[in-house]
Amino acid sequence: MTIKEIAKQANVSIGTVDRVLHNRGRVSNKTRETIKKIIKQSDYKPNIFAHHLKTAKNFTFAVLMPEASQESNFWEATTKGIDKAQNELRLYKIKIKYFYYDRFSEESFKTVSERMLKSEINGILLAPVIYDLCREFIKKIPENIPFVFFNANIPDSKAISFIGQDPYQSGVVAAKLMSIMLKEKGEIAVIQGGSKSEYHHIERVRGFETFFKDNKDYSIMVYNLVGHPDKKWFYEVMDKIYFENKNLTGIFATSALTHYAAEYIKTKYTGKKIYLIGYDLVAENTALLNEGIIDFLINQKIEEQGFRGIYALYKNLILHEKTEKEFLMPIDIITRENLNYYK
Repeated sequence: MTIKEIAKQANVSIGTVDRVLHNRGRVSNKTRETIKKIIKQSDYKPNIFAHHLKTAKNFTFAVLMPEASQESNFWEATTKGIDKAQNELRLYKIKIKYFYYDRFSEESFKTVSERMLKSEINGILLAPVIYDLCREFIKKIPENIPFVFFNANIPDSKAISFIGQDPYQSGVVAAKLMSIMLKEKGEIAVIQGGSKSEYHHIERVRGFETFFKDNKDYSIMVYNLVGHPDKKWFYEVMDKIYFENKNLTGIFATSALTHYAAEYIKTKYTGKKIYLIGYDLVAENTALLNEGIIDFLINQKIEEQGFRGIYALYKNLILHEKTEKEFLMPIDIITRENLNYYK
């Protein structure tokens, strides 16, 4: 159904139909009701694409995220999803502008985020992984600029949408997997990534601990990675874990750097089997999953998160439609046996 066909059925001009559709100008109540009835019966939808071409407005979506190479190239997959969305929406004159910050530098985040706000942008896709700073930063975003969170969330914010996993529930899933694998009583070490205030890592740990809270067969020890967690720092934490847990049975790592724990186990520990669960399909993790050093990886579909984040802004700004307040990604459990289906 087109405006021309609606006008023909209602026996009015195209201009009259246009005035009813946009609620402007003078139209008699009888004519207005006739046109509305035809619109409802025909399930008419305006041609957003044609309207957009007519208005010829350009949109710039800013992406504020960690440097793509950080955390074993974890963030690189996000850019692939974002670029894919931009390519699909190119006819709508959408431009993506990246603003990369150092994941482990508060000063870097402040500098880059301030520069972004001084740019001409229409919407923001943001990974709020430096939780406290991001919480303060979003207060500075103008009311007319919608923003979407991906990967991590800041509850009770004015974000139009969050796209990512339920971190608490993914921690519960990891604990369930660990409980299935363990064959004897002992100690479980949890390596919490990011700073001590990062919401999604805290929630993963909370979910894991909650699952085991009434299980007296296992004690849970949490170790924090602070600063810039490179291999040397990770190995120091692993040394501490082995020194403090004489009957270590399993390790749960909450970040993409799970492979550092696996490499330590592989090269420095030749004792009994230590079960290891972590996150994300970065190359180093998948290689050690294939070797059997890592037992399970939880996949967050970070590429799809970036893709859906851009579409959420497109839906809000161009289609003028409401977006889902939360779009929760599935908690995919990856093993050596099903890994090839996720590559």
